[in-house]
Amino acid sequence: MRMTGVIAASLLAALAISAKVQADGDLRYNQVRLQAEQSEAVSNDTMHVTLRTFAESRDPADLASTINRDMDWALQLAKSVEGVGVSTGGYQTYPVHKENVIKGWRGQQDLMLEGRDHAALGRLVGQLQEKLQVRSMQFSVSDERRRAVENRLIARTLDAFRERAGIVGSNLEAKGYRIVELNINTSSQQPPMPYQARMAAMEAAAPVVTEAGDSDIRVSINGTVELQLP
Repeated sequence: MRMTGVIAASLLAALAISAKVQADGDLRYNQVRLQAEQSEAVSNDTMHVTLRTFAESRDPADLASTINRDMDWALQLAKSVEGVGVSTGGYQTYPVHKENVIKGWRGQQDLMLEGRDHAALGRLVGQLQEKLQVRSMQFSVSDERRRAVENRLIARTLDAFRERAGIVGSNLEAKGYRIVELNINTSSQQPPMPYQARMAAMEAAAPVVTEAGDSDIRVSINGTVELQLP
């Protein structure tokens, strides 16, 4: 009796699995994969600048003192400007060799600035170039603005997805459709805007001229709909 019960239980389990596979297979009938995309050009409201202090010396202690002095000067100047985010990084020292003998030392440290007042940050960068060199300058869309645009684009893209599902269903004479699966993807792309610091041609306190440009924010939705065909 116990063996018979085990066989019966196994048979019921097999039938349940078979029924589930059959049910899952039914979901694949009359299904269509669709994709819709919307984009919007958004002005970049955040400016990012990386500057670098650089020094050389035969004495490692003197080298470190020079870098620290220049960076301390730069930090005090940067922190005096309201609305500018300031951080440091990229500290590095390395020996200078000549004929396999250490003849001196070189060192450098990066200063990273971020802000939305491009004019104020441009003036600050102009002042900082008295002792530091501009390494890179980039622009981006702030998180707040990006989220607002993405939310707006998601609504528009969903409308476009439903419109395409309706067009396909109408041409196939479907009574309607239901959404089986949806995937929402967001991305942004900014055209390259290289910046070159022309140290010799610039006065120390001259403000840096900037053009933030736009970023292209995109939302794409791909998914599957099941048509209710006659």
